[in-house]
Amino acid sequence: MQLTLFKNQRSKKIAVIIFTIALFALVSFLAIYQTGIRQGKIWAYLGTSDNRFHMMRIEGLYRSIQRHQFFPFVNMSFMNGFGYIVNIFYSDFLLYPAAFLRLAGFTSAQAIVGYFWLLNFLTFGVAFLCYYKVSPKYLNSLVFSFIYTLSTYRLHDMLFRQDIGEVGALIFLPVAVLGIYEVFYGDRKRWLYLAFGMTGIIYSHAISPILVAIFIVVIAIAQIKELKNNPLRLLSLLWATLCSGLLSLAYFVPMIEQVRHTKFVLTQTSGLLPKGASDVADMLNWSLNNNIGQPNVGLLFIVAAFVLIVSFTKIKNPMLKQFAVIAILMLLCSTKVMPWVIFNNTPLKMIQYPWRFDMLATILLAIVIAADPLNFFTSKYAKTGLIAMVLLFAVSSSYRLVNGSPLQRNTYATYNEQAPFSIGAGQEYLPVGTNLGQLQRTTHKPKIMTGKAKISDFKQYGTRLSFDFKKAQNAKVDLPIISYYGFQSTQSKGSVSKVKMDSKNNNLAQVTINGSGKVIVDYFETLPQKASRRISFLTLLIIIAIVFINKLHLVDFDKIEGLRKVNRSK
Repeated sequence: MQLTLFKNQRSKKIAVIIFTIALFALVSFLAIYQTGIRQGKIWAYLGTSDNRFHMMRIEGLYRSIQRHQFFPFVNMSFMNGFGYIVNIFYSDFLLYPAAFLRLAGFTSAQAIVGYFWLLNFLTFGVAFLCYYKVSPKYLNSLVFSFIYTLSTYRLHDMLFRQDIGEVGALIFLPVAVLGIYEVFYGDRKRWLYLAFGMTGIIYSHAISPILVAIFIVVIAIAQIKELKNNPLRLLSLLWATLCSGLLSLAYFVPMIEQVRHTKFVLTQTSGLLPKGASDVADMLNWSLNNNIGQPNVGLLFIVAAFVLIVSFTKIKNPMLKQFAVIAILMLLCSTKVMPWVIFNNTPLKMIQYPWRFDMLATILLAIVIAADPLNFFTSKYAKTGLIAMVLLFAVSSSYRLVNGSPLQRNTYATYNEQAPFSIGAGQEYLPVGTNLGQLQRTTHKPKIMTGKAKISDFKQYGTRLSFDFKKAQNAKVDLPIISYYGFQSTQSKGSVSKVKMDSKNNNLAQVTINGSGKVIVDYFETLPQKASRRISFLTLLIIIAIVFINKLHLVDFDKIEGLRKVNRSK
């Protein structure tokens, strides 16, 4: 970019940085204007939608922070205080900015609009920097950041489904793909990009890491010749996997612990793969019509895929050839062309919907388009025109979404209304046998199931419940919380049993009391949870320390016996 107004290179660089930041900030606003800002209304499906589910997640985190519980395991805002252990299975990692906006005094509607703007801005920035790291060309990097951030699939996720988890994962996907590039094609010693990218995806969205893992396997197969010639690339992949695994222990260990102690609906659900796949005709129709109301990759990528198929032999770069082929395969995997019924009872059923493969197709096609191997956009005017067209498509699609379903436009006041029982359509994180309808009708107070006792002064503060009792005779008392593993009665006074799960009464927590005393039940971090969190944090500190030492050349690793050969090899 030529900036003749500035005399020296440093001034030009600063001006370009400021211009880019301002551009990303403005376009991040324009992308959500129609659906979240115009006329003070938000376009969203309320009720038991993803939007209500994620808003309750934010509300629960916000309330927990107010109680000085900064890393809650159970979201007590769900189900009016009965609690939902969604935090264990769906990390709160990316929800803190939205929760902090709530703490700053913004309403739920204002917080989500600000949060969506931030997610857009971060995606623009991360995508730009990741592409620029491999190919330091300003306009090409700008093209990639625009067509990736404003892609139809991502806008469908954010504006239509409002799936905050997957939208968050899309921030880290370029980092993971950068790491995959370095491990398999570039400087294998830069495997930390893959480690941090995968870790960010894991803490954002539980399903997306599975797709990225599939992509890595496909790339490894495509690069089998290179791996035979340079097997140390596999060592870099191993290091990335190990570090990402250690960084993610704080996520995986608590989840595995809960599954071991409780049967959740999540583990009993049958696969949705065959039903979730789209017809090829429908996918093409949605894409060609710029429709973000359905999962698809959009007009630009469909045209790009067709051109790449026709002109495949003209692509000279082997990596771009592989990316183009894999992207087209991912498009096919999102449809009924793939015999998903075969995989419906395999671990792949966790993907739920095959159209999630559009996520990989989107970023791979965005990379190929930005690289321009067929030289369609050689001039800066052509690149600028492509950027403008992508922005126009994004604004147009959001406008059509809003005007196509005007009844879904909600005032901020309506949007601010809470939906505590919107726990997700699949109710995945409830113990098997829990009846949500019955819970909604259950009075929120302790209930004596058998025996006799006098109960008084019931209180609940987040996960902490207490009440006084006297003249109890082997009384079994159900508490108004789901009995997730981790709730304990160790702080109680008098004869109070351990907390058990009443499988006959919606899996509520139950204690047996005798005599007089005080029941105090609270959720306590278990030993595996404590250990995994500390290991993950310690791993992060060690990685940061090593990077810091390496950057400042405080230690010459080449002089350490046993590391010379490894460090000099690629």
